[in-house]
Amino acid sequence: MSEPNPFIEIAGKGRNEWWRYVAGIVLVSACWAGGEVLIALPVFVQEADSTGADLLLFVALLLSFAPALVGVWLAVRFLHGRPFLTLITPRKRIGWNRLAMGFGVWFAISAGASALEALLHPGRYQPNPEPLTVLPFLLVGALLIPIQAGAEELFYRGYLLQGTGLLIRHPLLLAVLNGLLFALPHAGNPETVASFAKVLLIYPLAGFFWALITLRSGTLELALGMHIANNLFTTVVANYEATAIPSRSFFVVNEIDATYQLVTLLVGMGLFYMCCKTS
Repeated sequence: MSEPNPFIEIAGKGRNEWWRYVAGIVLVSACWAGGEVLIALPVFVQEADSTGADLLLFVALLLSFAPALVGVWLAVRFLHGRPFLTLITPRKRIGWNRLAMGFGVWFAISAGASALEALLHPGRYQPNPEPLTVLPFLLVGALLIPIQAGAEELFYRGYLLQGTGLLIRHPLLLAVLNGLLFALPHAGNPETVASFAKVLLIYPLAGFFWALITLRSGTLELALGMHIANNLFTTVVANYEATAIPSRSFFVVNEIDATYQLVTLLVGMGLFYMCCKTS
């Protein structure tokens, strides 16, 4: 029997009958789909090539996650009858220093991996000839990516991890399951065309590691910071030509090297764990 985990145990203070989780998942899924249909889809179907249209689509795609965030809040607050803060930490307040550490360390790791790839494969990273056009995307990303990444983290590493953690006590099995659940909705992302098997392995690995970090630290803050850093870096610093969230970035990567991504993800996970093991 594994030792009690404070992040999982805090969920036990609410109402946890199985039907509440079924209803909660349905509620969040409906809010998530509603955001995509009502916010993102109307902008997506309008074909335009101007910078303003690109920026509007970027805003709409990120804002479409806001209803999912509301759905998670409704489920936790009213279906389970516990404070929303318990999805993030069992403590009385959010540890912003841990969130900042997760963000800073993972952003640095991402930058290092990209710089090394650019050195190993000259020409793969093409600088944006109009870098000033990236600045509005940087501002919007800084404001709205926390909503997008936060919705995913609070649902997968918060709501689902705590819910399944009441049944599965082994942290590794729990993290593996969470990684698989996280990978499911990402299977259709444009990035998977590079190598479906390899890229699809990256999503469960990332979800697994973020879940493991959450269980080890006892809070969601590190994983939340990592996810925000990952998405901000890939949207405005070095983005691919085909991606789930199209944007203007300072560098455009013209080839998705799934093997390199997989190797650097594993190395990055090890580096992050060593940097933050005392947090």
